[in-house]
Parts: sequence; C-alpha cells; structure tokens
Amino acid sequence: MRADRLLTIVLLLQARGRMTAHELAERLEVSERTIYRDLQALSLAGIPIYAEAGTGGGYALIEQYQTRLTGLTKSEVHALASSQSSGPLHDLGLGSALEAAFLKLEAVLSPHWHGDIDTVKRSIHLDSTGWLWAKEPVPFLPLLHEALWLGQKVEVDYRRHDGQIRQRIIDPYGLVAKSTVWYLIGAVDDQLRIFRVSRARTVKLLAESSQRPRAFDVRVFWETWKSTLEANYSPYVVRFRLAPEGVQRFFERVDETVRPSIREEPDKDDQEWRIISMTFSSLLHAQTVAMGMGNLLQVLEPLELREAIRAQAQQIVALYE
Repeated sequence: MRADRLLTIVLLLQARGRMTAHELAERLEVSERTIYRDLQALSLAGIPIYAEAGTGGGYALIEQYQTRLTGLTKSEVHALASSQSSGPLHDLGLGSALEAAFLKLEAVLSPHWHGDIDTVKRSIHLDSTGWLWAKEPVPFLPLLHEALWLGQKVEVDYRRHDGQIRQRIIDPYGLVAKSTVWYLIGAVDDQLRIFRVSRARTVKLLAESSQRPRAFDVRVFWETWKSTLEANYSPYVVRFRLAPEGVQRFFERVDETVRPSIREEPDKDDQEWRIISMTFSSLLHAQTVAMGMGNLLQVLEPLELREAIRAQAQQIVALYE
C-alpha cells in the first residue's frame, strides 16, 4: 500500500539521516520514479524533506523533525514481541538491552496493542537449540562483539580441530550465529578465515584498528560460503553408540556441517548408551571424530569405518609395545 510506503520513507530518513532516491528504491523494491512521486507527495503533505545535490547528497529530514508515529502493523508488533526470546542476543550480552528497548517501545505504543503483546510473550518461545545439542560456552563473545563494534584487531589463542593452540591476530569482519554455534569471520594476514568462537582460549583487544572493508556484508558472505559448502558436501552415514558421559565431549568435537543430521533412536541400550545416526562428509571425517572419543563411542556401521578404526587402533598399540 502506498500509505505504508510513505510512512516507511519517513521512518527511514529519520533513522538514517540521508538517503538517495536509488537507495530508497532498492530498500522499498520500487522504481526511482515512484520514489520521486512519493517524496513530492510527502512534501505536499507538510513533511519537511529537503534535497542535497552533489557527492554525498540525497534526501533528508530537517534535524528538528521527529515523527511520533511508530508505523507498526499487528504482524510487526507480534514479530517484535516474539524476538524477546532470542538466544543469540543473550549470548552477546544484549538480552537486558533488548528487554529495556521493548519496554520503551511498549510505552509509546497505543494501549490496544498491550494485550496482543502479552499474549505473544506467553504463547511463543523461540528455542534455537536442537535436540541433544549441548550449548557451547562462548565467554569471549561479548569482547569479540566489542572489537567488531569499535573496529579494532584482536589477538586470539585458538584451538584448532587437531587440538593444537595457535595464536592469531585477527581483523574482525563479522559474527554469525548458526543455531547455538557462534562463528567469527575475520582476516589473518589478509586471508579471510572462519573461526568457531567456542574454540577461543584467550582473546585480547588490541589498540590497532582493523582493516574491515566498508563494503563487506557478513550475510552475503555467509550465504555464499554455506552454499559452496553444501554443494561440495558428500554424505557418509554412520550409526554408533554414545556413552552418557561422552555427550558433552562429542558435541565439542562435531561442527555445524554435520550437527543438523543427528538422529537419536528412541530406545537406549541396556547400558543407557544412546544409539545415534548422523551424516559426515567422508570416512576420514567420521574416523577422526570417532577416534577422538576413545572408548566413549562405538561405531556400529558401516563396516569399513569399523575396520579403519580397528586398524588405526592397532597401529597406536604397536607404537607402545
């Protein structure tokens, strides 16, 4: 509807200060000609919009102008109320800030919305965890978020897949929450890398400014990287027994590329071990995870994986004879 679009233009200019007709057209998914007509209509309605020509120019509201309208629809209010259960924001230490912001929003909303907000809060809960997933500790996440916000480099002692600790100087580019797993995207010696935040052993904020490209879009990068990963994914299905005391260790070893495939059979065996099926990228990937679990995991099938683990175990024993 045109009325919604006009209100959105006012709110965008109020929030961002200045935007070109092209930027507004892209944001609202209409033509620039439509934006020009809308801007003219707003001016005729008394909204104090002015244009600035030249480089860095665009359309803006006079500084003193502030609309009291929220422009929120019923669906938008429901969406905001549901977002209060967002786990990733709590991980970043922004849970209380989210609650405070929503209280301020409620204060300016019409009273007839308050019943809807209360109903949504009591009726909808967004649980970002999967079944059997152990929540990873990310004590350094707020500090990484601060480094990203301030535009400063960080020094990180990072535990690799093989267990070795390596020190890295990282230019933070962005943070991504994939379900309950956080990733830091950043550059090391101008090479773009992805780090699992839970594997950081120490993080130190450096005084040196980071070199994050202005045009870098973390969402675009992540979706492109994920699509490439999924296109090259070769499934290798494994069925195994997992000891109760090995669950935490197991989820520390498997990464986000295989976690969504985890399926637990409803019945445990007579030792209370869980029977689980999941998909790895290769035999070597599955063997590496299984060997790292020691006697807390037993592969049931496929047979070739059992034989590969037995052969590797015999080679290890031979080293100590």
